[in-house]
Amino acid sequence: MVDLDSQIGWIALGSGVSGPWLEAVPAQPATSTLLLRYQRDCDVSPREMGGVPVWPPDLTLTADGRLVTWGGGGRLGTGTFRLVVRQLSPSGLARFQRDVLDLPALQASADYVLERISGSPEPPGHGVCVSGFTLGEGTARVEVTAVGWLGQEEGVYWIPSPERRALDELAAHLEEVEVWLGAAAWSEPIARPYVSSSYLLWLEPPNDPPPPSGVSAPSVIGAAWPFDGPIDQFGEPVGQARCGYLDLAQAFETLRLMRSLGVEAIALGDAPGQVALDGQRYGNFTTEVGWFSFWLTPRSPDGYPGCAG
Repeated sequence: MVDLDSQIGWIALGSGVSGPWLEAVPAQPATSTLLLRYQRDCDVSPREMGGVPVWPPDLTLTADGRLVTWGGGGRLGTGTFRLVVRQLSPSGLARFQRDVLDLPALQASADYVLERISGSPEPPGHGVCVSGFTLGEGTARVEVTAVGWLGQEEGVYWIPSPERRALDELAAHLEEVEVWLGAAAWSEPIARPYVSSSYLLWLEPPNDPPPPSGVSAPSVIGAAWPFDGPIDQFGEPVGQARCGYLDLAQAFETLRLMRSLGVEAIALGDAPGQVALDGQRYGNFTTEVGWFSFWLTPRSPDGYPGCAG
């Protein structure tokens, strides 16, 4: 039995009359072939630390029909910043193949960037977002990136690109995928919390103590971690940082220990302000060698993200 916030507990499912109303949160199977990974990167929301992704993608679809997304409208919407999973029906998976995976702009790797119109005036300054689409695995993998469609600026400052426009429209659908596909596309009535069987733990290099004013970094010296060695030696070096993986039981116990030692995780959006198993969190702690920042990220069914980038 495991709950979402590393405390013993259960989730309510029903009335207790027509069916059980308490059930443990299950972990998802470890692996499945990737069909599509989608994420939207904007100037103000970096996803990587030291070249390693520390954010889960906005959407992951695997060959067994599981769709993992940010709950309640997506990372860029009004979401809860907790991951959910929902099973597509056969007809829903077929529609996804037809309307998404078979889209002409996603058939070959490409980078669709902004191209200035020759002689155009200086465009207004603002940030941009880039949608990234990864399809398949191995030698058949296709990777496509596209700068978002800029509306009235297109044709004035930038050469309009039908591929960018089509991919921007697709991105909008994917960020509201349950609404876009409709009720008939699913084999289960509602999405469930996504609890992975594997978690990435990223540790920033130790900093000279003490932490700066306003940074909470409680001591974890002497903690009995559910892995070999102290936490400041966890995983393998990646540049000046360290990175490794926890299974679900290890992640549960690590979060329980952090909670008991007063380690806070910085909450995003309207998510509760504690480390949790169904969402990415980050925070700080202190060991004998200095204080660290950490990121704990549930990995998608295809094993993304990984320490190798």
